[in-house]
Amino acid sequence: MKNYKTDSIKFLVLELKKGNEKAFRVLYDRYQKKVYHYILQFVKSTDISEELAQEVFIKVWLKRKELNENKEFASFLFVMTRNMIYDHLRKTASRNSFIKTYYEFKELINNRTSDDIQFKEYEKLLNQIIEELPEQKQKIYILSRKEGKSNQEIAEVLGISPKTVKNNLWEVLKIIRCQLQPYMEFKIPFIILFLEMI
Repeated sequence: MKNYKTDSIKFLVLELKKGNEKAFRVLYDRYQKKVYHYILQFVKSTDISEELAQEVFIKVWLKRKELNENKEFASFLFVMTRNMIYDHLRKTASRNSFIKTYYEFKELINNRTSDDIQFKEYEKLLNQIIEELPEQKQKIYILSRKEGKSNQEIAEVLGISPKTVKNNLWEVLKIIRCQLQPYMEFKIPFIILFLEMI
């Protein structure tokens, strides 16, 4: 029996495009909390954030045929989440509690093309950082973040202990965050989502 939880994001996206509900569920489980917490930063309501996060994934399902398995699913999800927040804040801007947040967010994403370019630049930087890592750390990162394998599964593939995998992965993420930090002149919220996606 197929275990979709161990498959790569690319394979899951291919299956999602075919309408595979199990693949969709795995992607939902992997990204839902990250999307929810990102939305919560702006709308400041747990109930609304949960509702909007659900809407994001409903749209992912409805637009599944537009997905490109050769492009980062996280980028597609980021754009969809950002647009969902934007639309929500625009609709609720008449309420005093949302006005300030709406205009702050509108200013940040006023130039959407610029944001998309920046997001892709951070992806490129991330790939460069990964390529410069020692071979074992590189393999661990790819197996974990690109192929979605658990620490136990990675340990079995590489013939090391799960604790070694965990420690190496922690070190890799620390290296990534440290090396990306100099490029972040402004604390732009979409960068928070980018770092959470890695």
